[in-house]
Amino acid sequence: MLAAMMTLLVPISMMSFSIDLAAGVPDRVGMILTWLTDSAGSKGFLITLTVLGLLMLRLGMSREQCLAKLIQLALILLICFASKTGLKVMTESPRPYTEFMAEQLVIPNADHFYKLTQERQNELIEAVSASTSEWRTRHWLGETDYSFPSGHTIFAATCVAFFAGLFLQWGRPSWALGILVWALVVSYSRLWLGMHRPIDLFGSTAFVAAVYVILPSFSHSASRLSRLLPENGVFRLLGHKS
Repeated sequence: MLAAMMTLLVPISMMSFSIDLAAGVPDRVGMILTWLTDSAGSKGFLITLTVLGLLMLRLGMSREQCLAKLIQLALILLICFASKTGLKVMTESPRPYTEFMAEQLVIPNADHFYKLTQERQNELIEAVSASTSEWRTRHWLGETDYSFPSGHTIFAATCVAFFAGLFLQWGRPSWALGILVWALVVSYSRLWLGMHRPIDLFGSTAFVAAVYVILPSFSHSASRLSRLLPENGVFRLLGHKS
């Protein structure tokens, strides 16, 4: 599933070459892309995880299998998001919107933006708001850190690797395809907003793949944990057997 995502990111990246951050944005387009990007961000990722987790529980897996997968998912997310912060500091890659701000002569160059205080950064984003859409600047104000890697794409790629792969394995190809399409549109939204470059998306997806490959299955740990849990829990209500 991640290989499919990496392949399809190529035409999506090519589409991004025509994105003009100075162009007007219809409210409907801005609203849809904002909703999609928020579904993989701090405002909506828990809702996305809850929906996908409930779908996973409907696959008919045993309690031990569910627990093993949930442990694996928790560790993937923990490793990826802890590493994301460190990678941003190491690479110090300016976000594309800072280059746009330099083109608008608001700042001398993109690197200069990161030498400013948070308050001053927000003031300059507000200053350039007349040259772009509010649908974009509202995201710029909330994310003034570095560009590489993309946290939204890391989360989307994790959902593809974990949930889409699981659904495909358990005979739910339409569910898997839906997650893949969602992840690709989320990735495009990051390009459209001026938050990331194509390399950020590819790097984030490759990083998730590397983390996913090295993690064990946790079946033994899940079996021990299952014996400690009460029988009348959520798994029993959903019809799962030990």
